[in-house]
Amino acid sequence: MQTTGYIESLVSAIIAPCEHLPTGSQSAGTPSFEELLVYTEASLAVWRFPQVRQYAQRLADHPGRLNEHYQCMVISLSARLALAAGDPQAALRGTATAIEQASSPALRALIHYQWAAMLEMIGNYPDALRAYTDSLKNLDSSNDVLAVLAQLGAARIEGALGDYATALHILNSQQDSSASASTHDVVRLLHIAHRAELLTASGQPDEALALLSSVRPAAVTPRTTYAVALIDLALLGAYYATQQWDIAGSFGEALAQRMEEEALPYLAARARYQYAQLFSDPGSPYYSPPLALEHLRRALSHLEHVPFCDLHAWIHLRLAQTYRAIKHDRKAFIHLEKFTDFHSSALSLRTAHAIKETEIELVTRQRDLEIADLRRQNHELQLQLSNALATVEEYKQRMEDQIAYLGVVAHDLKNPLAAIMMSASVLERYGQKLTKDELEKHTSAIIRTAEWMKDLVTQLLDFTALSTGRLTLAIEPVHAALLFDTVIEAYRVRALAKSLTIHKHYHAADLYVLADSRRLQECLDNLLSNAIKYSPLGRQVHCSIEQHGEHLRFLVRDEGPGLSQQEQERLFREFTRARSAATGSEGGTGLGLSIVRRFVEAMHGTVGCTSAPGKGSTFFIELPMAPPPRGNQEHLHPSVQELVQSS
Repeated sequence: MQTTGYIESLVSAIIAPCEHLPTGSQSAGTPSFEELLVYTEASLAVWRFPQVRQYAQRLADHPGRLNEHYQCMVISLSARLALAAGDPQAALRGTATAIEQASSPALRALIHYQWAAMLEMIGNYPDALRAYTDSLKNLDSSNDVLAVLAQLGAARIEGALGDYATALHILNSQQDSSASASTHDVVRLLHIAHRAELLTASGQPDEALALLSSVRPAAVTPRTTYAVALIDLALLGAYYATQQWDIAGSFGEALAQRMEEEALPYLAARARYQYAQLFSDPGSPYYSPPLALEHLRRALSHLEHVPFCDLHAWIHLRLAQTYRAIKHDRKAFIHLEKFTDFHSSALSLRTAHAIKETEIELVTRQRDLEIADLRRQNHELQLQLSNALATVEEYKQRMEDQIAYLGVVAHDLKNPLAAIMMSASVLERYGQKLTKDELEKHTSAIIRTAEWMKDLVTQLLDFTALSTGRLTLAIEPVHAALLFDTVIEAYRVRALAKSLTIHKHYHAADLYVLADSRRLQECLDNLLSNAIKYSPLGRQVHCSIEQHGEHLRFLVRDEGPGLSQQEQERLFREFTRARSAATGSEGGTGLGLSIVRRFVEAMHGTVGCTSAPGKGSTFFIELPMAPPPRGNQEHLHPSVQELVQSS
């Protein structure tokens, strides 16, 4: 077998591993060195690590290992197994040696790809993205299938980091520039499966279903088994996202059983994990924490011989949340700890501290529950029992907030941290070769991301202060119109960027409300920011002040997609985002409107929303009116004072 030939065989084993897995007679026979390499690559692709280690030993004992054309592949395999065993230094040295010994650019490209896939498996996304890029740099037009695989890998990484626009752009450019590979039967299925998953993850599950509905082949062959499994997993995710519970249930159960019967551990684990969502989602008609636990544990069992990977972590998080739902707090904490072990590198010091606080609260809550149980036996201590139960409820709410908080931080801090790491790595490796514009681009990206993280942490600090009652407000008369003007003027430029027009429907009358001027400005800022975020290009945003008896009402009305009744009911809860997609790339913790609600209620006011799908939304804040203050304008927020003075 020529070098080019066995490279093609190895690439074929990556895209269609089930076709290249050995039968019993083939495995027990005396395969050639090239065949052993293909068996190993196919087994790695489906995460059969016990077989991979067996083949690695047979390769080490095979006389063919001395052939200079194969030595680099043997070293690459050893490096990947070292990484799986938790020895990154040996893995890095081995990969560098394998690349150095590769006799052709095609071999180097394949080794870079193999290394990237292994890094992606264990969750090292920044280095995996660089390795996929290095693979593409070594390819020419004759390696179009491997080029598509590397681009698919890069798109998966961008999607995992939350940059869905870039991920979809990669897939679109791939479709345009790699026509010959894209028409390859299996590669086409892989491309569609990844595109559908990205569409679902970015909030477009209906488009994903439309894409998938017509591509799944009626007959599944060993060549298409792996790709069709990914198509089916994408379908299952889209069914859940569109809340087609019945279809998702029957389809998910059949898919999980099929993957188990075909002994594909990673795909079986993914299928069981996704199927468990049917029973762990409180919004599902089949909600059943015990059944969810059963399927999640089965998912973990399929990964028993697999290196600790990203899927392990998310299964442990789902187990923690499910155990929490049935009040098994100790088991919840055990799985929560395993989740954080995997993601510790992506968590801030504040999050690590929060994890420790959660541990303390779990232990404290268990102790108080035991004390309360003893006190229930003594009628004379009824009053103390009542106080203890109230404390238990407080701990329960705080613990639930902490679990939700951890999930938010793990998702929302992981992505910007990875982006900063990537930009910093580029500056470190290529800083002397970059132009001034390129340097400014990367440094600006780091600054923007850091500022976004600072805003996120500020929101979380406000939420913590509100939750624990440590926040104090300075309630005093506040000039309603001047404060609203300040907020509106701050958003003029941002509105113009989307061709939006902000209309004011109030006069600069001397109407005052009782409020904390700084916190009220932050609340109005949030409502107007959301209105601009969710408004299509070229529409109108209307800002009003209305008097309702002894109260003043601030209103912000947009012409966005609107909200269903169910979305409105969830809107002001902590860690809840509306399903309607923003018209830009904005994201957030899901804390904004819950903080607005808490601030407004602390100021003895109310906040609400009226909306309907397709008819826009109107958000309002209503506060008690106040008589005009006497004397000077010291009661005004500094930015409002400045506006008054300039006018």
